[in-house]
Order: sequence, then structure tokens, then C-alpha cells
Amino acid sequence: MTTEEREIAELQSNLEMLRKLFGWTAEQLGNRLGVTKQTILNLEHGKPVMSKIQYIAIRSVMEAEAMSREGEERENLLKVLSLVFNEDKTVTKEQREKALDAAKVISTATAAGAGTAATMSVLAGSLGALGIGAIAINPALVAAVGVGGWVAGMLSKTKQAEKKKQSKKGDKKYD
Repeated sequence: MTTEEREIAELQSNLEMLRKLFGWTAEQLGNRLGVTKQTILNLEHGKPVMSKIQYIAIRSVMEAEAMSREGEERENLLKVLSLVFNEDKTVTKEQREKALDAAKVISTATAAGAGTAATMSVLAGSLGALGIGAIAINPALVAAVGVGGWVAGMLSKTKQAEKKKQSKKGDKKYD
């Protein structure tokens, strides 16, 4: 499995938790993406497998929304997104799994109507207890790279893979 495929699979397997953590219904997320709530529910249940374009759209919407929130809520949402995509290499696999399990429980409380401030406080406490502190957000970096900075990285990886594949095809021609 490539890094790209792993990231897509991670988003799909955590989509319901993330949606609830953001405080959205399937219909609300669907509206943000221009798809039906049934499409969101199908993706949450793994049918069909999420496409690259769906991944890009969903991740962009979630990152943009997280950046628009303030304070502890912003930090926690960004940290959970970072954990989903396994971007923080200082976090162990065990810490990551426990943190995502805690986020799933908290997302259920959020969906059930618990207040955002209360659930974000619990999430911060859970992440802190696991040794996962809030992420530092560098405003200059955000302004320079923007929400879509990871898109450029993903597209670059795709181009590299295509070049590699093309190179192998060229080598086989001359065998």
C-alpha cells in the first residue's frame, strides 16, 4: 500500500468520527462538498472505496474548517487531523490509536448534543494525558503554505510515481 493509499484509507476509516467531531451531520458535510448525505454515509461505511478526488475535497474542507475555528477547538481539530494522517512522528503508534479511540468517544458525545466547549476540553485532557500536546500553529507558515500545501505534496508524489512507472515501461521496451 502506498502512502497515498494509506492516507485515503485512514481518512475513510475515520470519516464518521471526524464529521461528528466537527459537529456536522452527514447532510451538512455533504452540502459542503456538493454531494448527498447518502454519499457521505456510504463513504463512512467503506462503500465505495474513497477516491483521490473525494479525499482531496474532504480533507480540504476539514482543514479549512479547523483553521476557521478558534482557540482550543482549532488546536484540537488540527491535532486530530494530524493524528488521522499520522503526520506527527513524535507520537507513537499506541498513543495515536488511544488518541483516536478517545476522539471517537468524544465525537459521539458531540453528535449527541454535548457542548463544543465541554467536548473540546475533554479532548484536550485526553490528548494531554496521552502525552500529546496541542500543536503549535505558525501563522507565517499558514499564510505561506495555506490549507492546500499538502495537495502540492500529494501531486508531487503522484508525478514522481508516474515518472518511475514510465521509466520502468521504457526499460522493458529495450529488454
